[in-house]
Amino acid sequence: MKLRGLLTLAMAAQVVVTAAALLASTAVAGPGFGIAQVAALVASAASAMLLVRLCTRAIERAEDKHGAAQSAELDRARSDAAQITQAVIKTALDAFIQIDDSGTVLEWSFQAEALTGWTRQEALGADVVDLIVAEPLRAAFRQRMARLVPELSNTPAGMRFELTLIHRNGERILAEASSTVLRLGGRPIVNTFVRDITQKRAAEEQLVQSQKMEAVGQLTGGIAHEFNNMLTVITGTIEILADAVKDNPPLATITKLISEAADRGAALTSSLLSFARKQALQPADIDVNALLDELAKLLLATFDKKIEIVTKLDRDVWLAFADRGQLSSALLNLAINARDAMLDGGRLTLTTRNVVFGVREAVAVGAGYAGHYVEIEIADTGTGIPPAILERIFDPFFSTKDVGKGTGLGLSMVFGFVKQSGGGIKVASEEGSGTVFTIYLPKAEASALRPTGYDDRKIVGGKETVLCVEDDHDVRQYVTVQLEALGYTVIPAANATEALAIEAGGKPFDLLFTDIVMAGGMNGRELAEQMVAQRPSLRVLFTSGYAYDSLHAQGRATMGAPLLRKPYRKAELARMLRRCLDTAVDSAGDAIPTPYSVQADVEAFLRRQAAEEDTRKPRK
Repeated sequence: MKLRGLLTLAMAAQVVVTAAALLASTAVAGPGFGIAQVAALVASAASAMLLVRLCTRAIERAEDKHGAAQSAELDRARSDAAQITQAVIKTALDAFIQIDDSGTVLEWSFQAEALTGWTRQEALGADVVDLIVAEPLRAAFRQRMARLVPELSNTPAGMRFELTLIHRNGERILAEASSTVLRLGGRPIVNTFVRDITQKRAAEEQLVQSQKMEAVGQLTGGIAHEFNNMLTVITGTIEILADAVKDNPPLATITKLISEAADRGAALTSSLLSFARKQALQPADIDVNALLDELAKLLLATFDKKIEIVTKLDRDVWLAFADRGQLSSALLNLAINARDAMLDGGRLTLTTRNVVFGVREAVAVGAGYAGHYVEIEIADTGTGIPPAILERIFDPFFSTKDVGKGTGLGLSMVFGFVKQSGGGIKVASEEGSGTVFTIYLPKAEASALRPTGYDDRKIVGGKETVLCVEDDHDVRQYVTVQLEALGYTVIPAANATEALAIEAGGKPFDLLFTDIVMAGGMNGRELAEQMVAQRPSLRVLFTSGYAYDSLHAQGRATMGAPLLRKPYRKAELARMLRRCLDTAVDSAGDAIPTPYSVQADVEAFLRRQAAEEDTRKPRK
């Protein structure tokens, strides 16, 4: 019964008892106030006292019951809050550590166990500094903690800071901590959430490094373009001077020194572009055996004598189709990695062979398609690669070497070069037994034996007309002289606008020879695209000192047009011109393939036929 109902009932009962007592006293003693009435009032008062006592007890019981209910509800609320707090701590992604003002651990979450390697039982009651701080830094860290509580007390929102922790196994962990302080009974308690940011910081550093390399690459490319323009003039004109002074030994020696210095400058520019990954691939037919023979000689001269260099080259191996310079760099990179894995000596084996892949085999090694490939294998007897990191070795910036001893880009560049070449690469390794890298490169279409009497140094000219578009005056003048010396008719143009005006004027020409990076509103690629759109059978030869933008930005109409990289010599210019002009094309401008070896046989047959015709003619 509610308190209000109880009081109402008591008052009604008191009224009834008093009225009954007075009526009884009047009936017995008659009207008036006498002993009977006094007795009635005493009885009424006694009943009132009894009712008061009963009501008091009822109220006390109600209050006790209500207090108990409130206490139980408060205990339930406290228990729920504690459970929620523990659930938050347990399910938080960050580790939770609670300490007092002396650094003693009061709470240590499951995530803290995973982060530091110390269990909750081991951590509770221990000094947090002894658990997570390297011994040389503990004194300084304790001084910092002594200032932490006052600082946190003045900062209700808490503080966020970074620190380096030590795992139980000695591993360093870069962490971000968020600390707040609260007071329980006047005792300060520090609550801290700790997050491992080691991987995050590493990723940020990799991003910064990548951006820095990109900036260096752009700067290097711009410098290389101008530098290669100058080298083109130097390397070309020195050939003319060398030919003019070949009968004067002192001057011939000087021209040779200049030529060698120019070659070193060109090699330096190429290396800078390769470092910045701005070097376009220039695939060609490669004799991989000859390349590996050169590599073996280099390694024998530079590697420690404790490392044995062994070559197992298949003498019937096909020609591969890839960029010779990039392949040479990739093989050298793998050889250097093998050397670093054989500090106490060992054996480095270089092997070549022909392989034919079906679809399944090609997919297994990551090759572009089923078909014929040249296999190059580099095997060492070094320390091997742990299985845990074997799948990551091609990841950019991943390196097992000490800081400063490797960029982590070597194998990723090898992987990228092989994949871009349409080939595949695989690795097999066993700790303590060595590592084997196997590269698969596409077989060259003209692969097999070159025709007898072939000389790639032979300079062949022509009688065709060449539209030469070059914005650098010195380079344009040099190229004009060289082309005319080879027998070509040259129409020079300083930019794309002049070239289009020449075409609009109706001047005939057989080949467009254009620089790609030019000042003005239209570059060489866009010029070629516009001209080829109007004349599909027009032959195009690109040149550039900044090779990256040349092929990667190439349009569909000029896809497959060759590139002559600056600086170049007269022989290289002559060969590239004939490569463009001698390739048969149909009316749509598509190349008509002519097998190289068959062409040589045809030419030999025609020569024999002509000789036989001469012998059959009657002598006069």
